[in-house]
Amino acid sequence: MRFNPLIEQLGTMLFGVDQYADIFERLALAPRTGAFSWALPERRLPADIAEAPLLFIHVPKNGGTSVKRALYRSDPGHATLRYYERFFPASLAHKETLALIRDPVDRFLSGFDFLMNGGGGDVRIQPRPLRRMQQVRTTDDFLDFIETAGGDWLKVDTFARPQHWYIANSRNQIGVNHLWLLERSKPLAEFLGVYGIQTLPHANRTRRQDRSLTEEQIERLKRLYPEDFALYDLLKANGGYSSALTGRAVSASSLRVTSASMLS
Repeated sequence: MRFNPLIEQLGTMLFGVDQYADIFERLALAPRTGAFSWALPERRLPADIAEAPLLFIHVPKNGGTSVKRALYRSDPGHATLRYYERFFPASLAHKETLALIRDPVDRFLSGFDFLMNGGGGDVRIQPRPLRRMQQVRTTDDFLDFIETAGGDWLKVDTFARPQHWYIANSRNQIGVNHLWLLERSKPLAEFLGVYGIQTLPHANRTRRQDRSLTEEQIERLKRLYPEDFALYDLLKANGGYSSALTGRAVSASSLRVTSASMLS
């Protein structure tokens, strides 16, 4: 249940976030005995999501809108695994979980185009985050903006947060059972067929420009998202899918590829 706009505005100010949903992400990140534990409100999971055997963790800019709409009538947004762990632990305990992972460079460029367009075909960037990024005009500007967050990912909009931020549990371990690379769309579709999903129409298209990053910009991106690069390389080395990473520490050293047999 959402409050009226004034209460939501006061709540976002109190918790130091731009978006109402991030109040609950802030709470999910906080210790259970932290200063805001008194403010932990009751949350209700929509019935169609609660009853579904598969919980989709929607990492922004990873082609997930199509999957989300195929699985549910309700919109779970971009809630992290930590959010479900904190607010719906009983439901989470009985579900398989799924997330899509994307090449970090391609995701960054898609996110930049998304920003330049003010959103995609179905989803618009909310006003307050958009105002924060109004000075961004180039890919270097976008990198500068993300760097200013200093690792506090609630200071940037959802599509600029690292992929691992969404799939980690409260112990900073990978908590999602099934991880697929976005480019492995055909076997992903077969996997979803087990859950009754027959087609995946492309939703929330972003108008793309022919862009690329310099080597220096890629190095900056690697310093921002080292875990995402390691996770992508690990999944790619294993054919684009793994169900064996649950419990692995979310760190570049832990995720770095040594051999594909690690995932067998």
